[in-house]
Amino acid sequence: MSWIYATIAAAALCLFCSVSSVAQDSDKEYVDSILALITPQTPDTTKARLYHDIALHCYAADIVKKYGWLSLRHCAPEDTMAQAGAYSCIIWACQIRGEAREAIRVAHKALSLCGDVDKFQWPKLNFLTLLSACYDDVNQLDSSLWCQNQIIDVSTRLGDFDYLCYGYFRLINLCLDRHFDEASVEFIDSLEAVSKRHNLYHHIAQAYYLRSVQQSHIAGDTVSILLSSADNLRTSLAIYDTLQLPPGVASLYHSVLLHGQSLYQQLADLTGDERYADTCYLFYEKIGTWYKDNGFTDYIIQQNNYCNYLLMKNRPKDALKAIKDCEPFLKDSIHQLFRQMYHNSLANCYYALGDYSQALANRKMGVEYQMLVNNENTTNLMSDFRAVVYARQRSKLDEIERARIEMENRYESHHSKIILYITIGGLILFIAAVGFLLRSFVLKRRTNGELFVKNSLLSQQREEIEVQRDVLSSQQQGLEKINRNIMASVNYAQRIQHAAMLSDDDFKRIFPESFLFFRPKSIVSGDFYYAAEIEGYKVMVLADCTGHGIPGGFLSMLGIFGLKEFLHSVDDANNPASVLDKMKLFVTNSLASEQTDLSISDGMDMVICSFAPDGKTMKFASANQTAIVISDGKIIRLVGDSMSVGKDDESNVNFTNTEVSVKKDDMVYLFSDGIYEQKGGAEQDAGKSIPKADLEGFFTKISVEDIENQYKSVVEHIDGWCNVDEQTDDMSLIGIKV
Repeated sequence: MSWIYATIAAAALCLFCSVSSVAQDSDKEYVDSILALITPQTPDTTKARLYHDIALHCYAADIVKKYGWLSLRHCAPEDTMAQAGAYSCIIWACQIRGEAREAIRVAHKALSLCGDVDKFQWPKLNFLTLLSACYDDVNQLDSSLWCQNQIIDVSTRLGDFDYLCYGYFRLINLCLDRHFDEASVEFIDSLEAVSKRHNLYHHIAQAYYLRSVQQSHIAGDTVSILLSSADNLRTSLAIYDTLQLPPGVASLYHSVLLHGQSLYQQLADLTGDERYADTCYLFYEKIGTWYKDNGFTDYIIQQNNYCNYLLMKNRPKDALKAIKDCEPFLKDSIHQLFRQMYHNSLANCYYALGDYSQALANRKMGVEYQMLVNNENTTNLMSDFRAVVYARQRSKLDEIERARIEMENRYESHHSKIILYITIGGLILFIAAVGFLLRSFVLKRRTNGELFVKNSLLSQQREEIEVQRDVLSSQQQGLEKINRNIMASVNYAQRIQHAAMLSDDDFKRIFPESFLFFRPKSIVSGDFYYAAEIEGYKVMVLADCTGHGIPGGFLSMLGIFGLKEFLHSVDDANNPASVLDKMKLFVTNSLASEQTDLSISDGMDMVICSFAPDGKTMKFASANQTAIVISDGKIIRLVGDSMSVGKDDESNVNFTNTEVSVKKDDMVYLFSDGIYEQKGGAEQDAGKSIPKADLEGFFTKISVEDIENQYKSVVEHIDGWCNVDEQTDDMSLIGIKV
């Protein structure tokens, strides 16, 4: 039966590495050579063995499955070990082909062969291992956990400490995937203790590797914990270097290398030290093309780390090429986390290259996939928690049960001795004493029983309260993590928006005597401003998009890109109304959609002021915006066209220009509606907006001051009006002295 045990050993190795689903060229030659030995006169038992040889030695999953079934059909009914070998090949092939549910059904049939017979416990271990991996594939955590506990029970009974370590290995990975850090530390300690006690060096290396992974999970921004994680990683690799690794553990060894690449890139990003980045690249070279050649999705993680390394080295073009190299691995069935990682890396590359439109689009995709991941994690949190708590408490419950049985046995033995001694002493002489003792015993037994019931109820209630407390704590941590991720994305969107808008230095270069009051409501602003100097013309633009926050931010980026496209020539600067016409057509086409449920009617209000090179005239064009000119203490109110730049206005009327004479020291004020719509005021005016007449009077009052004092007065006036009321909209105000 040596060929059957070889099958079981080979199937066990398959659990540690994934074999490529593409058959090697030698497969066909080997199959043909074996089939040539089979004739119609060949006995069924021989056919079963030959078909099994084909399934065992071929790499293509479809060939393994086909000849595994043929071997099973020709096995003798009483030859259980031969059937076990065939089942192992079939289950493995189904799993490789992505047929996890069929593999589960076949594995349960195979387990029914083994039962509790001692000689079938080794095949049972193999089937449980395969079944656990299949349950992982279909995300049935409780069932996978049951298999792993069975593996630990059977391997302990058989004294197979290698399989016992493997059971702990799978439990640790489960806890790390679900971020149950306390449970993972307990199982890592158990794995390290068993592997060291029995000199299982491969599992000792895995214990150090898993401890390094656990530390990197909890490190956050703590460099000292990451350095401790790096020490454990180096210890793991040092042990691996002393071993002659069989092909079956190739995937585990490469997982250690991949973790090393991620860990040192994390250190490089956190500290800014390029030496860590260089170490990350050394791990990248060690991994080579192994993940890519074998078709593993972990290739996305490898390229993502390499992309971050290239960005740190200021090589954005090479980084973009590196991350796009993993596009063939983005299958429909891939986890959303990989898609989030892919689009975030693309956004970083495009941002470094200055392509802000592509950067914003990919950042938006990354946020969408991140929300899908967070929703899935929140939905499965309760089920995962109950399963891991069961795994952690199982051994303790077994110890309590054994102690209870031992105590009952001792009590019954002691009671029997008392009865025997009393009987020997004489039933007549001690009948009263016996009656008293019996009555006392009954009363004590009843009292103990009542106390036991009460204690059990109290213990159960205490455990339920502790579980509920831990669940609430875990849910709170999950929600806090979601909130941190969302805020990080919004803050990054703010950086992109500020990079797209004009810098303070460029703004002051064009309009030296000016001030800018810009206060978004929700980090990312729906208001934006733009300025340009074109052959003597100085142009100022202020716009207010529909909404605020992220929706307003998307529209503001659209407006900024449009202005950069349509405001660049002398004709544009001399005719601001034509710029508004082009912007209206651009926004309308950009937000157009053939699907009515996706069509939106948002847009933006915008004002453009263009100062002639002689400084004596200003051309004004506006979409639903107003500008104020203060000249010699008199107010000139410039009212624009009553239509917006966007789809909500379907009229074909063009915007108009208004020309105004200006002179030195005249003040021009541009502002969004968030300024006068902000709620506040004194006690008698609490909750009201700033009256436009009061705002114009305020501008007249401060127009004679210098620019710096005007800005301070604006800040004090708006803050004083807002008082403690929450900001209701984005606020923008620009003052320009001619």
